[in-house]
Amino acid sequence: MRNKNKFKKIEQWQIYDRIAGTDPYSNIEKEFIPNERYDWTLLTEIELFRKAVKGCRRVLDIGCGTGHPSLHIAKDVGSITGIDRSERMIKIARSRLSKSEVKNIVFEVGNAEALKFSNSSFDAVVLCGSLATFSDKKKALQEIKRVLKKNGKVACIEANWIFQSAQERHFKGEGNFALTERGLIKYRYVKRSLHPHKETDYRCLIDQKSPLGKKLLSDRYFLKGKTLKTEMTIDEVEPYCTEIEYDEEEKFDAGTLARLFAENGFKDLIIGGYGIIYDLLSDAKLVKQMSSYMRQLTKAEAAMSSFLNPLKTEMLFLTCRT
Repeated sequence: MRNKNKFKKIEQWQIYDRIAGTDPYSNIEKEFIPNERYDWTLLTEIELFRKAVKGCRRVLDIGCGTGHPSLHIAKDVGSITGIDRSERMIKIARSRLSKSEVKNIVFEVGNAEALKFSNSSFDAVVLCGSLATFSDKKKALQEIKRVLKKNGKVACIEANWIFQSAQERHFKGEGNFALTERGLIKYRYVKRSLHPHKETDYRCLIDQKSPLGKKLLSDRYFLKGKTLKTEMTIDEVEPYCTEIEYDEEEKFDAGTLARLFAENGFKDLIIGGYGIIYDLLSDAKLVKQMSSYMRQLTKAEAAMSSFLNPLKTEMLFLTCRT
């Protein structure tokens, strides 16, 4: 039987607070690279957000992280307030802002579920992959509706869980043991489910004196490679752990994302997808040849996003109004 007292749940924002600064995109001077798939995706979503909020006077970026997409769409709006629960993320965002020429953004520590703004304060809200990280999504959406003006706009991006589940070889779960420089044995297990759409990430410390710990420390391949993939589940490893930390993240498909907004009183919902341009070019072996057209192609993908089948795209893009 699982010892529940051994498990410690960590919120998503705390995870991002820990890894703040490790992301290469925290550097304002970084160039978008034509042969990196993620860079194509980033450029497309910048265009999607720009198109969605262009001309708005006051924009709120909730879960702004290190400043994406705010720093890229600021010139198209009157002003932007970016908030995030991670103090470290906000510190980096402010540093990026100070190194840029942007003057109409303010980055603050803030909680989506308790926004410190007056009613009807903003013309638009952007959510760049942040909705999935909110503990109480209904409360966060109610707060968003409260601070938006009548007919205020919302633009939201999330990963498509249906698409990802079709691509993942080890969708039901995968584990990995690692030997740290300090000689500690750590175990990570990522468990995914379609019903409900959820991903749980476990990070554990193995008791070196336990049967499993002794077995791993006697395995010369593990000692040499410092890592070892395993099919053992978290339930099988749990008896040999001294610490178990985990976080959970709800995932979305197009239907559940649209339904969440509709059930919380938002209207004029349009949902499309993106994230296909790089794959199309890669399949045709044209990534390098088309690199000089990178920005034009991502703009084209953004323009046709609402016409793409969201069941077949890596990312989802939703727009609606209050």
